[in-house]
Amino acid sequence: MDILITQEVALHQYQVRQNVSKVTRLLHPEFVEVGASGKRYDLQAILEMLAFEPYEAGFVHPQNFQCITVGPDSRLLTYEAAWVYADGKVDAFSRRASLWQQTEIGWQLRYHQGTSCDAFELIK
Repeated sequence: MDILITQEVALHQYQVRQNVSKVTRLLHPEFVEVGASGKRYDLQAILEMLAFEPYEAGFVHPQNFQCITVGPDSRLLTYEAAWVYADGKVDAFSRRASLWQQTEIGWQLRYHQGTSCDAFELIK
């Protein structure tokens, strides 16, 4: 589970998100994301969005990771996340689910969905 958490958290980092080779290493070629709006994005759409993603001071605070084995080469990683601004304000609370698949180049994110939720207490 540790490698999946490490890779999931890496995808939260602006520096990783701006590096196409790192993103394409972490995201499966058939990657799909369903955003909070319900809109579906494939790998190409994500790469295009990330190319124009502005830097915002702050960070994603993830917590309460759980990992479920769904097959010999697949794991479902679930967790809570919130955006913490540089001034300490917390916003954009969500519950997230990521399906990771073991491939010939390592674990790759195959599917991700984040759903907005009520505020929760951050675990330090």
